[in-house]
This record gives sequence, C-alpha cells and structure tokens, in this order.
Amino acid sequence: MATSRYIESHKQVMDDLLLGIPFVTAGQAFGYPAYKNMTKTFCFVGGDGISIKLPKARVAELIEQYDAFHPFYPAEGILWKGWVSIIYTHSDDYRQHLDLYEESVAFVSE
Repeated sequence: MATSRYIESHKQVMDDLLLGIPFVTAGQAFGYPAYKNMTKTFCFVGGDGISIKLPKARVAELIEQYDAFHPFYPAEGILWKGWVSIIYTHSDDYRQHLDLYEESVAFVSE
C-alpha cells in the first residue's frame, strides 16, 4: 500500500516525542506513518495533522477544550468517535501534548 499524504515535519516531531516511550515502535496504519504500543496503533500522522486514540468521552472533552482538536473523519460521512484529530500549522506545537500521547499509549494497552 502506498503511503498517503502527510506533513514530514509533523512526523519528525512525533518520532522525536514518541519513539522514546518504552515499547512504542514506528510503523504504518491506514496508509500513514503510525505509532504502536506493541501491536496496537495509538497515533498516526496524516493529512494536515495527527490523530490519537482515546476513550470516546475523553475525545469529546478535548474537542471542547482545544481549538486544534477535531472529530476524526477517516472518510466523508464516517466518524470514528474513539479518535481525535489534532491540527497545528507549526510542527513544534505538537510537543505540548506529550501527556496526551502517553495517555493514548496507556489506553490502547488496557
């Protein structure tokens, strides 16, 4: 499968942040660069931002709290309630959410 469109500088920041977390590896999911805890995908870089997996209630809370957080629609008319998209113009802005990425790692590990 060909890799889909993503922003390389976003991937570089996420590599820097996530690949230092124990048991996190890089791979691919849904045609995008992704991060997995063992075999379970918890984050991927795609389109104009990144997406992370969290409990549905937590996703809704984050969307209310942050302007850069959005519902995740992998295709028109399809909503994945357990995923949240985060879209920043500046790649370094993703660094402020390391705690959420760690929360996502823990969530997929349950």
